[in-house]
Amino acid sequence: MPRKREFGAALAAVLLVSSCGGAVTDKYAVGHEPAHVEEVAGGLPRIVLEEAAVKRLAIETVPVVKSANVLVVPSAAVFVDPKGHWWVYTNPEPGVFVRHEIKIQRQAGDLAYLLSGPAVGTKVATVGVPSLYGVEEEIGH
Repeated sequence: MPRKREFGAALAAVLLVSSCGGAVTDKYAVGHEPAHVEEVAGGLPRIVLEEAAVKRLAIETVPVVKSANVLVVPSAAVFVDPKGHWWVYTNPEPGVFVRHEIKIQRQAGDLAYLLSGPAVGTKVATVGVPSLYGVEEEIGH
């Protein structure tokens, strides 16, 4: 008789677990996102981070400078997308980041010398660039 009870308990457990199969889903909803992407008509999307997200990601920016008629940014600001296009993230207002395509003349040391890019004085992200790209491409969602 004990074996029948053990078998019955095991069968009940299997049935209980299998009945929960539809309750688990690949989709989830987050009630409050510290970052989101806003579509801009005719332009690249804007990444908007709350102040806490900027701090948590340790985002840092520096202005684009000009040297010998060439735009200069730290190499840490530069990234390439899967299509082979080179970019930086500009920071037009606090917590907002927008991709800007660049053309690189050369990289030397920790600096990138650009043939084209954002205007002198434009802030570009130098720390947190991979995280910004992840937010934009919804990696991890």
